[in-house]
Amino acid sequence: MKLALPLTSVAIATILAACGGAGSTTAAGPKTVSGGLSQGGAGFSGIASGAPAPADRAQAQPNAISDPVLQAQNAQKLIQNATVTLKISKGSFESVSRKIVDIAQGAGGALFSMQTSQSDQDVINSGSVTVKVPSDQYTRVLDQFRSLGAVTAIQTNSQDVTGEFVDLQARLRNQQAQQAILIALMAKAQTINDSIAVQNQLSQVTGEVERIEARIRFLDTQTTYATINVNLIIPLVAAKPTEPSLWDKSGIGDALLTGVRLSANVVSGMIVVLGFLLPFAILAGLVLAAWRFLPKRVLPLAR
Repeated sequence: MKLALPLTSVAIATILAACGGAGSTTAAGPKTVSGGLSQGGAGFSGIASGAPAPADRAQAQPNAISDPVLQAQNAQKLIQNATVTLKISKGSFESVSRKIVDIAQGAGGALFSMQTSQSDQDVINSGSVTVKVPSDQYTRVLDQFRSLGAVTAIQTNSQDVTGEFVDLQARLRNQQAQQAILIALMAKAQTINDSIAVQNQLSQVTGEVERIEARIRFLDTQTTYATINVNLIIPLVAAKPTEPSLWDKSGIGDALLTGVRLSANVVSGMIVVLGFLLPFAILAGLVLAAWRFLPKRVLPLAR
């Protein structure tokens, strides 16, 4: 096949690019990345037509970066989340939840979700408000939320994803280098079989580039904004115990109730006895009636 040698070159170039990208990442740390699918199809057509490769353009214009999400960051990448439970007074849910949203928006954040729970009297007795705020405002906003009520519980957690972020940047550079080589080979393909072979490899590399970019953007969003969930609870007011009346204290009422219950038990026992004796009484009545109405000529024989 005419393209066998170029395809072999692609494999060797891919291995060298992977080794070189990983080594440079370990030694010098994260670097600025440009190019890739985020720059659109125009970049690929430029390579096919003989224009400078993405790496050459990045060296010629080091400050021309179209997608800041794909830049390798030297700062630490932290995913920060917090859950605060506040006890508030009855009827203040609307005002407190509005203050939470105002504080978040004032810090450059936004409302993410809100849930409420109502009692039988259509009065809100609990709920939660979730907001997202910039990471650099996380501590200040959390302190302001704690001042809106009595804090009954608080939970904070942070996840360091700096290592994953840098690793994704290195993988992205390697995949983009392989992608550029495959695009150049696609332009040189002379047969349909050669084009199909290169296209299959290019599709796999392009899919991997898109997956890496999606993960980078997700991590960037999660680390740029912190999530704070505020649970608002309204304690139920316990009913005051009532003082027993003089009648209850004397015990006369209890004695009367006891007497009524005993009388009911006696009546119930009598009904049970009568129910037991009733069949025998009916049978004796039938025998007596039969004896009384027998013919007189039979009576001497019966005697």
